[in-house]
Amino acid sequence: MTKSLKLWAAMFVAAALFNFAIGIPLMLARQWAFALAFTSGDAANAGIAPDLWADFGYCVALIGAGYLIIARDVTRNRGIVWLGIFAKLFDVIVLSWRAVIGMTRPIVLLPASIDAVFVALFIWFLIAVPRSER
Repeated sequence: MTKSLKLWAAMFVAAALFNFAIGIPLMLARQWAFALAFTSGDAANAGIAPDLWADFGYCVALIGAGYLIIARDVTRNRGIVWLGIFAKLFDVIVLSWRAVIGMTRPIVLLPASIDAVFVALFIWFLIAVPRSER
């Protein structure tokens, strides 16, 4: 593997670790994570919402597993990269909008901003790295 491909692989490992760092707490500490992110703050009386937030966390972690698959061979699995772009764009748009309207606390803008950086990197990757002939 060339130095360039190793750097791209490291970027996908970083993306995976970021997704795990966000997704796992959402799953395992749903009440805390919900109260941290949403302005309603009362997770105990939020009905099913903290459970849905935990389900979202599972999806975030699952996509992180996809990034590890890409990191093993960055010349393949480009469909997962596209899935990551769409998933992260969703986060950027939805979390930012919810912060603007006051539904979430400004802290959600931090992961949204990091996701925006990863979107740009993923697009750059798709342009810069040729797909495998396999």
